[in-house]
Amino acid sequence: MFLRLFGVGLILLSAAVYPLIGAIAISSSFNVTEKAIFSSLVYALSWIILIIGAYFAGPELIEKLKTMSANLKNRIFAKISKKE
Repeated sequence: MFLRLFGVGLILLSAAVYPLIGAIAISSSFNVTEKAIFSSLVYALSWIILIIGAYFAGPELIEKLKTMSANLKNRIFAKISKKE
């Protein structure tokens, strides 16, 4: 149970890294090349954390998240198609 919670925490942490990419992009202390390199490294780190989190969370939880995501997407597209 602890590993699943740890995995979920890592998944959430991987999403929390994205504001750091924005902070790097607007920072005036880096030149363009450094911004590109550091942003790419942070992005790669985010994916690594996500994959490790998915591994610890287990396949059941990942399947549940996929189902929830698909249901949400279907609801959003159903509302959009009703408006048109």
